[in-house]
Amino acid sequence: MADQKENISEYIIQMYRKEDLIRAFEFDLEKIGNHVINHLPISNIEKLSQVNHYEELIGQMQNQGIEKEGHLEQVNQLVHALENICDDLKTNDQQFAQIYDSALPHIEENIALSENKITSHIQICLNGIYGFLLLKLNGKKLDDQNQTKVEKFGEVLSYLSMRYREISGSN
Repeated sequence: MADQKENISEYIIQMYRKEDLIRAFEFDLEKIGNHVINHLPISNIEKLSQVNHYEELIGQMQNQGIEKEGHLEQVNQLVHALENICDDLKTNDQQFAQIYDSALPHIEENIALSENKITSHIQICLNGIYGFLLLKLNGKKLDDQNQTKVEKFGEVLSYLSMRYREISGSN
């Protein structure tokens, strides 16, 4: 599993997956244990730790009223931190500006596809990568156009994750 400080983008996407798993199993910790945690190739002590982790996430999701949709506030704050880094790098980092400009048409296309319900460029990139991973888990492949989009989104997120790690002092 990705560490928050090691690769922030992977961490956020993993949290999205956990939120979706919790919803899919109707906030039932026993079902999550039987269908998810028990199948992880980890020790029993690590499995217990995962049970505790999911129990904590369930409580947080219920307390924040995101049983049907949405993301944990802590995850939204991390996305916001990436947005701030992105805004800074677009004007202050030539390498990132090139990566970002290359992804921008794909980002704008996905904003339009969302009917402007999602306007955050970073959220678009995260959703694109997450969607790709869900397809991959289901044994489906992307066409060339969508593969290019995912690669561009990944380049943006990889660079931002690297800079986040540097900024947070975890390099």
